[in-house]
Amino acid sequence: MAGKLITMSKVKQILQLIEQGISQREISRCLQIDRKTVGHYFSKNKELNLTKENLQSIPDEELESLFKSEVSYFDSNEEYKYLLSQFPHFKKELKRTGVTRFILWEEYRRARPGGYSYSQMCYHYHQWLNSENASMHLEHNYGEEMYIDFTGEKLRYFCPDAGKAVQAEVLVTILGGSKNFYVEAVRSQKVEEFTMAVSNSLHHFGGVPKVFIPDNLKSGVNIADKYQPLINDTFLSLANHYGAIVSATRSRKPKDKALVESIINVVYTSVFAPLRDKLPYGVTELNKSIKELVFIAVAKNFQNRDYSRKDLFEKHEKSALMPLPIHRYEITKSYKLKVNTDYHVYFNKDRHSYSVPYKYVGKRIKAVASQSTISFYYNNVQIASHIRSTNENSFTTKDEHRHPNHRYVEQWEPAVAYAWGSTIDPLVEDYMRNMMSVSTYPHMARRMYEGVVNLSKKYGHIRLTNACKRALSYRVYDYSTLKNILSNNLDNHTRVPVTKVVKLPLHENIRGAQYYK
Repeated sequence: MAGKLITMSKVKQILQLIEQGISQREISRCLQIDRKTVGHYFSKNKELNLTKENLQSIPDEELESLFKSEVSYFDSNEEYKYLLSQFPHFKKELKRTGVTRFILWEEYRRARPGGYSYSQMCYHYHQWLNSENASMHLEHNYGEEMYIDFTGEKLRYFCPDAGKAVQAEVLVTILGGSKNFYVEAVRSQKVEEFTMAVSNSLHHFGGVPKVFIPDNLKSGVNIADKYQPLINDTFLSLANHYGAIVSATRSRKPKDKALVESIINVVYTSVFAPLRDKLPYGVTELNKSIKELVFIAVAKNFQNRDYSRKDLFEKHEKSALMPLPIHRYEITKSYKLKVNTDYHVYFNKDRHSYSVPYKYVGKRIKAVASQSTISFYYNNVQIASHIRSTNENSFTTKDEHRHPNHRYVEQWEPAVAYAWGSTIDPLVEDYMRNMMSVSTYPHMARRMYEGVVNLSKKYGHIRLTNACKRALSYRVYDYSTLKNILSNNLDNHTRVPVTKVVKLPLHENIRGAQYYK
């Protein structure tokens, strides 16, 4: 058959017969090898210039590599190229009712009368199909990938709430490099259960791989797609929290997840079989049993090997994983809320108001709440984050969220007035201290201070100092007194000293108070 691969032993026979002077046609008949194949090896040997002694001394493996042409006979044969171009059409047509390979061969020979025989065509078509269906061997680097899938079978446990035995879903995650795996039973395949089980597996491994590869589960993938599946928001949030990316397997492509499928068979043998007649009390007890069985399984040596999954993990993969973040991932829920005029957002679940930057007043924003925190987003950009509060009907406010004027009001204190007065004159500082001390309401004290500052701007520092001196003598400490002194120009008047009252001596002509009774 033209171009069919032959063993090196037959190649040696071909070359020995040629050396004896036997024709290529006769060699083809004797050895039952296509004449073109005989010619191909004869031409190749002329290029290599190998002697009979070389042929006998060189091992078959090395000889085979020498005779491998960079361009094969098939690649250089125009008829083969044409036939090869027809195979995709053949594959499609053979799916149609009544179409056979012989019918397709007859159509081919009508178009190419000098083409291949039926048997040759079938042989080459079979070879092409094998090459089309070839599976690529994937090398899994340490710390690179983690495959995620649920087992098809389920485990049973006794549910105290239901008062009966129920079935648990079983999640399996496997690290591509060491083949180390983690198994956890969950109540359902809901997003929350699935996401937290994946998080638990990362903390079990003590690190994070670069890529999460889930099967096309609704828990992790909203829309399956061959090229770019749409990942579930919650699962994507988990990946972002741990600094990993998500690359789901292709839909209806079992070879994409061959590794996790093989591990599931191991799980059936090492976990499901020992638990088949047991009924643990609750999911927690079930997972405790699973953990013990998985520990034994991963510590067991591979078949015909002197090392285990645990050995590979400890030696190579553990150090290749990315470090875990400080905080564990928490399930989040999203809410659409509106920012109030006081730049706070009321979160009904907590009955509490949280601040956001004042420029977002009136905007519709997204709140993402976990068990312990609440974050706010506008146009997918985080604008604020708070620890959730248990104080109902109260406010949590960050200074940087306030309007500058509001921040000034909130942060103002009497020391500001003292410091300002000291920059003008000690008399002004003294007056401000007295004025602040008699005001029991902080905001009233601040407004009086602002009023005095305004008087300083209007009348100048000298007149203000004189006004404070006069007001101090009155022992009256408020804004209105200073304002009256300055507006009536009293600060420029010299006060007339009060004349000392002289008591008159007693005299008989002076009538006393008793006279008027």
